[in-house]
Amino acid sequence: MMNSTTTTTTMANDSKITSFSNKLLQMINDDEIMKRKLMVDGDGIGDDRKISNLIKQFILWCYNDNESELESELSAERLLNVIDQSELAMAKSVQTIKMITHELDNYENTYKNIEKAIADARAKLSTCKAELAHAKQIRRYKLDYDAIANIIEQHPSTQETQIKLNVLENEIQTLQKINNQIESKLEKRRRQFQLLLSASHQLQSVLDEENTATTTTDHQTSSCLVDNNNDLMTIPPRTLDNDNNLESSSSSTKEASPISMETN
Repeated sequence: MMNSTTTTTTMANDSKITSFSNKLLQMINDDEIMKRKLMVDGDGIGDDRKISNLIKQFILWCYNDNESELESELSAERLLNVIDQSELAMAKSVQTIKMITHELDNYENTYKNIEKAIADARAKLSTCKAELAHAKQIRRYKLDYDAIANIIEQHPSTQETQIKLNVLENEIQTLQKINNQIESKLEKRRRQFQLLLSASHQLQSVLDEENTATTTTDHQTSSCLVDNNNDLMTIPPRTLDNDNNLESSSSSTKEASPISMETN
């Protein structure tokens, strides 16, 4: 009889607790429920369910008047143990959240540092590329300079070239003077030779004329001698004397003609 009464009382208390819990849950809106779940569910091992059971047990302990003092103390100790476990879980969750927040900050800082390092590396890479291109250009210029320097070294210096050029110009001027002198002498000799040729031609013509005149005179003399001889055979001796005189005069004339030729 007593057990049935206790059971009835317990059922009534459970119904009261259930109605009170329903009222409390209705007072909490959905956003708060979600926030509370996120706050207390920690590692996702049912912390929200534990707190709900703790609230139910606390309300049941508050409205349970039929328990003895010992049972009430045991219930209170169980509630305290559950509260301690919940506080421990909450502390763990708080520390976990702090640790996660700290790690997130570290990750964010690391991410920023990595981004900065990447940006610095890209900037450094761009600088290195520019330096490499500049170094390649300088190396190409150096190779060109060495090639040109080798070509220049194979030729004499400007001073030596100028000295040789001056010497050659002096030699050219000297040779030009010698050439002018030789040409003037050659022209002089040419004129002299022309004069000599003209004189020789004139002399040849004079000699030819003299030879012609001499030949004519000889013929005339010989013809005269023949005539004289014929006459001597027919004329008296006085006439022969006259012929001798003529012969002597002709011989004197012959002797005079070479003298005149030599004079000419």
